[in-house]
Amino acid sequence: MRQVPVIGCWVTHADRKGSRGVVVDRDAEDEAARVQVQWHDGTQQWHDVAELRNGIRPGDAVQDSPVSNTRKPLGVGTAIATREIAGSEQVSVQLHATGESRWLPYERLVRIKDAEQAFISANATELGGERFRVKSLAYALDSWNQVTGALDRLDVDPLPHQIDLVHRIMRSDQRNWLIADDVGLGKTIEVGLLLAALKRRRQARRALVVCPAGVVRQWQDEMQYKFNQDFEIYGVDFNINHPSRWTGKDKVIVSIDRAKNDDHSPIFGNSGEWDVIVFDEAHHLNKMENHSATLRYRLAEKLRGMTDSFIFLTGTPHQGKTAQFINLLLLLRPDLRSRFANARTNPAVVAEVVLRNRKSLATDANGRFLFRGQDTHLIETPPSASMESFDMKLETYLRYGYDAAAVGGDKGRAIGFVMTTYRKLASSSIAAIERALQRRLDRLQGIYQTPAARLSASDLRQREDEFAEGMDANDDLDAVADSAAGVNPFFEDEQAQIVELLKDAAQVKKDDVKLKRFFSAIVNPLAKQGERLLIFTEYRATQDYLIQELAKRYPKVGVAQINGSMKLNDKRSNIADFNETAQFMVSTEAGGEGLNLHGRCHILANYDLPWNPGRLVQRAGRLYRYGQQERVVVFNLMSSNSFDDKALKMMLERVHSIAQDMSSVGSEFHDGMETEIIGELLERVDVASILADNRTMDINRTASEIDQAIARAEDARTMQESLFSHIESYNRQNATAMYAFGERQILAFLESALPLRGVEIRDRLYRDPVHGYHRVLELELPDEMRGEFSEFPGRAAVVRVTASRELAALNPRLRLMDFASPFFVSLIDFAQSPSVEGEYSNLIGPESGALGIYKLRWQDDQGEPRWEALLPIFLPKGGNAAIANPDFFGSLLTEAAENEAASCAETAPEYRKELLKRMEACAHEELARQCTALRHPNDATLLMSADLTSV
Repeated sequence: MRQVPVIGCWVTHADRKGSRGVVVDRDAEDEAARVQVQWHDGTQQWHDVAELRNGIRPGDAVQDSPVSNTRKPLGVGTAIATREIAGSEQVSVQLHATGESRWLPYERLVRIKDAEQAFISANATELGGERFRVKSLAYALDSWNQVTGALDRLDVDPLPHQIDLVHRIMRSDQRNWLIADDVGLGKTIEVGLLLAALKRRRQARRALVVCPAGVVRQWQDEMQYKFNQDFEIYGVDFNINHPSRWTGKDKVIVSIDRAKNDDHSPIFGNSGEWDVIVFDEAHHLNKMENHSATLRYRLAEKLRGMTDSFIFLTGTPHQGKTAQFINLLLLLRPDLRSRFANARTNPAVVAEVVLRNRKSLATDANGRFLFRGQDTHLIETPPSASMESFDMKLETYLRYGYDAAAVGGDKGRAIGFVMTTYRKLASSSIAAIERALQRRLDRLQGIYQTPAARLSASDLRQREDEFAEGMDANDDLDAVADSAAGVNPFFEDEQAQIVELLKDAAQVKKDDVKLKRFFSAIVNPLAKQGERLLIFTEYRATQDYLIQELAKRYPKVGVAQINGSMKLNDKRSNIADFNETAQFMVSTEAGGEGLNLHGRCHILANYDLPWNPGRLVQRAGRLYRYGQQERVVVFNLMSSNSFDDKALKMMLERVHSIAQDMSSVGSEFHDGMETEIIGELLERVDVASILADNRTMDINRTASEIDQAIARAEDARTMQESLFSHIESYNRQNATAMYAFGERQILAFLESALPLRGVEIRDRLYRDPVHGYHRVLELELPDEMRGEFSEFPGRAAVVRVTASRELAALNPRLRLMDFASPFFVSLIDFAQSPSVEGEYSNLIGPESGALGIYKLRWQDDQGEPRWEALLPIFLPKGGNAAIANPDFFGSLLTEAAENEAASCAETAPEYRKELLKRMEACAHEELARQCTALRHPNDATLLMSADLTSV
């Protein structure tokens, strides 16, 4: 049965060969189904549908008209082919909105006047300039959101470097990247933006995040509240016992240690294909040269085959071990194996896999630096007489212990482990070493009724390796030492020595000069000023000691805490207390990893200095991160009585001195650069192994080894800088350009588009919540729009809208205009539709010439459209070379359009066709320039055009 062509459809007739006509009326009530056609010779006739054939030709611009109460038109497209199948005539239409091609019945297609025809005819309307601007803004805003996700519903204003990074990923021809931004630059936000952009392209239906256990809930919250993405946590929100049940799980977060576990990985590793897999803290995926891969690395290898978009996140990508770094990159791009092998001599390959932004270069939208470094103060504590006595006796005890450890075997290893543990605890606080020694004495005296859980030989070796590399993050170290020690004395008079040590420890605690210095130099002055203070320590014994003393001295001031024994909800509750009422937060290393504590605090005190100095950087990163409104201040409390304290002090002083020298050579970023360099050196100075190996506690030997370690750290940093030399970081000079499409452009679009839709702007209001002015538009909706949009209450006639996320968050009555707003999206669709016209205009411009706005699109090797770009092209009058992305295009979008009174002087169709050919050639050159082995041309469509006349 023949369908009835819609009004506007082009047809032919067997009796009118070579002539085409357009359907202008139809009578579908008649069983014969007749339509009225206006032919090109000007005549109009009624015809039976059976007499007509398809009149649409390849190259024609068309718009479909679906038979449906719910389905919307697919948008404008270009006819590229025709066919007849099973007695039905169809047209293959390449859609401008998506780049997809579909076979559609010709009877449902309306032939429209496209931008090329409009330019050739040069027939501009009186209001063409403003409509041109509205349509241009609609295309620009839509395209920008497609490649950045920055105009989606977010609870955060993306920073330029974040938008730039997502833009580069979306424009690249592969989706496997290591995002190596410095700690605190918002890598989670970048992932949220990326998922939003991919979602717009229907390329992120299934997404998986693999991260440390301590931040699974934080990931879930950030995705929910900042990006409106609902993720479930595997093992918390749901469990799966069979791979087939993964079908209904599209947004999943899992801890890396749960995923790697043999009990889970067979199920988890067969969860199907994922559109995107994200690995947070990817530097934990270790595979050393000539060593077997860790379980985490093997998990990543398995998941690698389940996605085409593998995203790694880490703030410490290269830790002085190039082979390990290259193995990390191989997980992302195994196809580059041969080039990675030569990365030292040809580092350009690294830029094909790694994206990196630095704190010292990050800016806000106005080009102002976000991070200006931090102030670090060393607070020294001279030892008291009782402390010196205790240290001497402790050193004697340790030497006896290390001598006993020389017997070797499992027993010797256990004794050496305990001695090293006691040294670490003694560096933390007198309370920590006292508690450990008391447990040891109780064990020797048989006071404990429950036998200690002994560490196995393999567990002990793992602990030793972690100690040597400064990796151990157990904050209950005295309990770990007890489990390794056993019940037999290490040497003949061990019990007597411990009794003497405990007597001295009790005396030291009565007059703890380190604690007194901590309160007099740090806590008391800040408490008087009402400042919040974050206090870090490595071990729970020290944490308990400090919380007790803080509560004793400040009973009316709340003290929050975080440690490794707490459940995630308890940690979150304590963070909330710290942000609202508590003035002090005491956190251990294991408790604070990955958590944001900068909401109301900018001052940090390190009560102890960890053997792994890189942890000082991680601790400061809890405050020194994106969103911090104050300059960060760090106090390092330092005792100089024990061998280990002296060694750590020596290391810190030398690192700071080197960083000052390296960052003071005529750089305007001095503060930020110095902090950055200190962090990079501290992360690489292997002090932990130096201290653990030096069982004789010879300070002269240690001084030499520290110098060598710092030299190696400098070399490692230099090596990284060389490997990263070709990475294109965010450029401060492009801050304004990269942030070109935001609140201002949305408002400009609204103020132009709303009157065209019959919406009256009753008032323009301004609000200033914190910084600057933000505009609110008060709108009166026409009758037909009232009740149509669920975001507006009921059948409200008057509504207030804003493009400011900040204002919308403060006032729930304001409706935010972005690409999650049905009302805003309807305006975008309307402005892009043929009904608005504006495809061609005469405009006043900075220079005379022709302007064409093209949409370029690329597809993958299976014909799937994946990349697109909006490309304005300007052809100066009398010039031969077309200019892509002319400088004036941005202002043309936001400034009120001025029509040129006179019509275009050059109206000869052949001449104007020649102008189009030259602009089209420029568009095709750009299309070809960005093609690769994975990226193939899809289309270059002229969306709009204009003749510009200079004033």
